[in-house]
Amino acid sequence: MKNYEESPIDRNVLFLESFYETERRSRITTKDGVRYSRDSPLVLIDKACMRYASTYEGRVKATRHNLKQHQKTTLLISEDGLAAYPTKSPAQLDCVWIFNHQYRLEALSPNRTRIIYDHYGVFTEVNVSMHTLSKQRTRLYEMMYFYSAIRERNKG
Repeated sequence: MKNYEESPIDRNVLFLESFYETERRSRITTKDGVRYSRDSPLVLIDKACMRYASTYEGRVKATRHNLKQHQKTTLLISEDGLAAYPTKSPAQLDCVWIFNHQYRLEALSPNRTRIIYDHYGVFTEVNVSMHTLSKQRTRLYEMMYFYSAIRERNKG
């Protein structure tokens, strides 16, 4: 049985955010509900990357090198398509990590957007413009395509 405290980042995660209450540092919203962790979002993401033979820093370095994404770098966590992007610099406390699932965006103000996962009846609001989120989503898909194309070339 999977121990979520050790590796709570998987294909069910919709978004990951900082959360500070008693011994909790992260709130993990999944297709099945909400979980909490004592680890920060970056620690959780690093653990997930290490499960697939890399580190957060290594994945970021590779994406920056290959795709020239130098700010708010999108992240391929595993080769099977587990990927996410930060809404802001990961060093900022209100950074939310958005994972690759279908969602729609609704502008609440010029710098506040609601991310809605209609299929799961879940939403979150972030202090980022709709333009920034759309750009990040595009960068995420470009990164996923880039690595997918490399895997396909290496098969043949």
